[in-house]
Amino acid sequence: MRLFTGVVFAFLAACAAFAQSDRGTITGTVSDPAGAVVANAAIEARNQATGLVYSAATTATGNYTIPQLPVGQYEVSVSVPGFKKYVRQGIMVEVAQVLRIDIPLEVGGATESVTVQADAPLLRTETGDISHSIRANNMDDLPILGIGAGQAGSAGIRNPYAMVQLIPGTMWQANAQVRINGAPNNTQSFRIEGQDASNTGTPGVQAQTQPSVDAIEEVAIQTSNYAAEYGQAGGGMFNVTMKSGTNQFHGTAYEHFVNEAFNAGQPFIPGNPRARNRRNDYGFTIGGPVWIPKVYNGHDKTFFFFNWEQYREAVAINNQLETVPTLAYRQGNFATSIPPGANPIGTDPLTRPIYAGQIYDPSTTRTVNGQVVRDPFANQVIPQTMFDPVAVKIQNLFPQPLGPNANAVVNNYVPNIPTTRVTQIPSVKIDELLGSKGKLSFFWQNTKTTAPLSFTFGQVDGLPDPLPTNNGTFQHAPVYRLNYDHTLSPTLLAHFGAGYRSNEFFVPAVNEEGQVPNYNAEAELGLHGGTTHQFFPPFTGLCTGPGPFTPYVCTGQGGMQNFGNSAYSSANTQVPSFNASLTWVKNNHTYKFGGEARFEGYPAHVKSGTSGSYVFAPDQTSLPYLNGQSLQGQLPGFAYASFLLGLVKTVSVSNPVDPRLGKHQLGFYAQDSWKITRKLTFDYGLRYDYSTYLQEEHGRDPFFSPTTLNPAVGNIPGAMIFDGHGPGHCNCYLAKNYPWAFGPRLGIAYQINSKTVFRGGFGIIYGSTESNNNASGGLAGSSNTVTAASFGAAVTTLATGIPASFNPAPWPNLNPGQFNTTTTPVSIAGQPFVDPNAGRPPRQYQWSVGLQREIFHNLALEATYVGNRGIWWQAPALLNLNAIPASRLAAVGLDINNPADAALLPLALSSPQVVARGLSRAPYPGFPMGQSLAQSLRPFPQFTTINAYWDPLGDTWYNALQVKATKRLSHGLAFVSTFTWQKNLASGTEIGEPNPGTTGNAVVNDVFNRKNNKYLSSFDQPFLFNISLTYVTPVIKINKVASWLARDWTLGAFLQYSSGFPIQVPFANNNLNAALLNAIPGNVSSTGTFANRVPGQPLFTVDPNCHCYDPNKTFLLNPAAWTDPLAGQFGSSAAYYSDYRTQRRPGENINLGRTWRFTEKMTLNIRFELTNVFNRAYWGNPAFTNAKAPQTRTPSGGAASGFGFMNTITPGFTGAQVPRNGTLIARFVF
Repeated sequence: MRLFTGVVFAFLAACAAFAQSDRGTITGTVSDPAGAVVANAAIEARNQATGLVYSAATTATGNYTIPQLPVGQYEVSVSVPGFKKYVRQGIMVEVAQVLRIDIPLEVGGATESVTVQADAPLLRTETGDISHSIRANNMDDLPILGIGAGQAGSAGIRNPYAMVQLIPGTMWQANAQVRINGAPNNTQSFRIEGQDASNTGTPGVQAQTQPSVDAIEEVAIQTSNYAAEYGQAGGGMFNVTMKSGTNQFHGTAYEHFVNEAFNAGQPFIPGNPRARNRRNDYGFTIGGPVWIPKVYNGHDKTFFFFNWEQYREAVAINNQLETVPTLAYRQGNFATSIPPGANPIGTDPLTRPIYAGQIYDPSTTRTVNGQVVRDPFANQVIPQTMFDPVAVKIQNLFPQPLGPNANAVVNNYVPNIPTTRVTQIPSVKIDELLGSKGKLSFFWQNTKTTAPLSFTFGQVDGLPDPLPTNNGTFQHAPVYRLNYDHTLSPTLLAHFGAGYRSNEFFVPAVNEEGQVPNYNAEAELGLHGGTTHQFFPPFTGLCTGPGPFTPYVCTGQGGMQNFGNSAYSSANTQVPSFNASLTWVKNNHTYKFGGEARFEGYPAHVKSGTSGSYVFAPDQTSLPYLNGQSLQGQLPGFAYASFLLGLVKTVSVSNPVDPRLGKHQLGFYAQDSWKITRKLTFDYGLRYDYSTYLQEEHGRDPFFSPTTLNPAVGNIPGAMIFDGHGPGHCNCYLAKNYPWAFGPRLGIAYQINSKTVFRGGFGIIYGSTESNNNASGGLAGSSNTVTAASFGAAVTTLATGIPASFNPAPWPNLNPGQFNTTTTPVSIAGQPFVDPNAGRPPRQYQWSVGLQREIFHNLALEATYVGNRGIWWQAPALLNLNAIPASRLAAVGLDINNPADAALLPLALSSPQVVARGLSRAPYPGFPMGQSLAQSLRPFPQFTTINAYWDPLGDTWYNALQVKATKRLSHGLAFVSTFTWQKNLASGTEIGEPNPGTTGNAVVNDVFNRKNNKYLSSFDQPFLFNISLTYVTPVIKINKVASWLARDWTLGAFLQYSSGFPIQVPFANNNLNAALLNAIPGNVSSTGTFANRVPGQPLFTVDPNCHCYDPNKTFLLNPAAWTDPLAGQFGSSAAYYSDYRTQRRPGENINLGRTWRFTEKMTLNIRFELTNVFNRAYWGNPAFTNAKAPQTRTPSGGAASGFGFMNTITPGFTGAQVPRNGTLIARFVF
């Protein structure tokens, strides 16, 4: 297989490789007045904007095909001796579209002509695929490109891919999810100018790599059984064509403005306040011929189009409650660390009272009657002579309390934190005519976002330098495209293309000015240790309460919030790509041959933790004999006191690492469009795809191997393995690349009569193997963590720093037992198991059958049955490597169905009950006897959590009736309306993908019986109905004033109505997780199994769509509808039921404006756009995970918590789920 790959690469290098087309095609038949075909007729298609001419000739059967036409309006002409010249104007060619234009000639002289002015036909008579094309100017007229939170989410900038909402069978969530025809989220492919431009690093975040809306000419979305030239896509193909310049200079300037004054207030909150919201999206475009007076005239030859767009959002955070130490704490006085009026929580071995928060002097540690005790500091005051000198220097950097709570011990620091987010998308396209046969095109864009104080990550704290925990976001993604088309003969056309795209996502620590710091703590503070000295190291644990995304939250008696940040990571995507194709028209056939190559590289640079990190705790100023055991739920000691003494509980230090992952994608195809008759076209083709699995290019990433012996734990199976060949490597490959990805395509189009077309097709489509979407392996030996050996002891002091002996092994570390540095079981979630079939791409069987009917001129209706069966999707939720199978239990005489046996599993090996059963046996030398019996019985007892990556175990099933009505613009009105009646089933494919209703995830009921996990998808919505329309008031022929007042008013609307999302079945409370399973991050089902549904019991206490209940008082869900399975048993319920759904949430957006016409080609449009125009307020989803959760009420009778409890309003994925918000838009066109 490796040899095969090498041969393929050599071939690609020789011919510049192959890929897909982003162009359109005109085809048809030329006939004489008697209906006989005319052979060898010269045909030209002239782009009416640029003047560029594309030539062809009819074959012996009178057929012609003009392929590879850039999007635009064309004039087709035919000249044949003895006949009048035929000219047809106004033919609009769209992306990936085949237009049939039959040409009837009339007898006459060469100087005579017949000119026809007609729109392109609405009926699609030439192909059997399902695709939808939308021009950018039509998108802009609709209220779907908003920059408010209701439509754009946190990214803000207008997103052209929002147009997917306009087509049937789709679901969209801004910068999170795209879902088409039941395929898993974000498996679609985005193509810009004919080559891949998908964000393979973070596929859901389209804003990182998107083009600018105003630079786009058209987007075509192909959703089912498309031609063989298109592939390596799961959820459809987005084909984006960028605008080109024309013979006339033209352009736009625009501004989109959001302000909270345009918005409705927050419902269910007294006073209905409006949250501050200031956003702007502005830019301009200009295009035309390249013309330099007296130097160069590019009319009819050289064209340019330039675009610049910028989004800006400014936010001032001035209500964030944070905590810094009080003046007394800084002086060593901890009298307030003991809560006022507190009673003793116990007595020590010397019969002295113990108080929560009482601090003890470590220098007085001694043993009394076999127990280690200490003396408390007198009056809760630490003498300043005992302060650690480095701690003093760090404390001097802390700001003083600030704000209305400055005298409190917590929430005493309220800074003013300005944050901004700016996204820019400049782009340029150059088109050049090279003689009469060659056409060259170049395109460049750079999508760039800077958010120096990125509140999105919850890491903005307003602390002065060098203390901030701030994370900044700096991202830029340039795209380059070069395409060349050459006409070899009137029936033979060659296309060549090359491209490059990259995406650098840089997340560094930043100071309060948003700049990347360079702080040497060793030189500035005398804080020794670390492998680099570029950042102020992180300090955590100095108070109770902070979490990873709320570092400023402190509770209890305060102290100091988390500070310092060693975050520094740069995740890059680098993808060169190439393409070529050859189109040959022969008699009734249009053949096309070609392919593509794409080489994905993911270099990363990680310096997080290289300056060291320090964790503090109350332990070091507590009583050692307690060994962490609480007294009345509380403990003595105080973390900030431990800090002043410089006593560190845990330190970590990391090495800088520079891994590089990569893979490649190849594709080859051959296809034919066979015009059997004028009414019948048969398309057939074959595509071959070859994808490699993602690898670290030097095999430096560790991955779990279930068969490799682990030297750190007695050589039992289960250790790290390293891909590739050479010392320390396995001399193997972790997975196999799939060599048999052949995908046949079939399509048929039959024109029953002039107004009716039958269309159908079948295809096998292969996606691509997993890319680097946050799923790369861990970094071998990159960090080391050391904790104090006993409770109350310190691992080091700040004055001492981190000893060099604590540094991790140099990277890369190829030790197979590196993560078992102690005999205690550890999680290796970041060093996953790679499935041997990781090189197998997902496969879809797609089919469709439909009718398209022209109802009357400019209105067409299409009804299609669409089927989709997907296999080999990524489904890590279906594999739990460290779960305990029943056979393992039986081998030691246990039965999970026996309550007495099940009760043993969570007990310690040293417990009397386990000892009495003779099961107190360590699985390897040094295994802690305090670990549970269940842990000792796991397949790999040295580990807790083991993740699995790239497991092609998932399945999807999709069936739908999709109806689409298209009204082309006439009399000022245009609309597209779609209806979808669908059913979507899945098995394990939605890991980490909660539906937009936030009521479910990729849940697996029984990991031991995978076939039992086929059930309704959490994204299933049986009914979807959308309508989008635009209307422009016409010129009314009355008096001039009335006519001027009435004309050119514009209306746009986008209305969405759909079923609710399924609600996940509650989990059982039979402790199955503790007994058999182990937690898998992102797999919510690892907490256990499902409760059983009780027949005859209603699922709801009231219809969620009746609008007849008060959400503040009603518990929506019925707990009696669910019961626990027997102890140790898996539930029999499915994850979702069709009659168990959330409230329906319509979305209605409109805009209203007026266009002022200064000249025929110069206009100004000003409009106001509203999202959720009727200000519908939707209640939050009910609590659904635990049917046994007690339903409690407030003293006034309101619902407070429990199963079925609803929180007022929950922001969501459409404008229907946020209060009405408005945008003021101005657009100047010339």
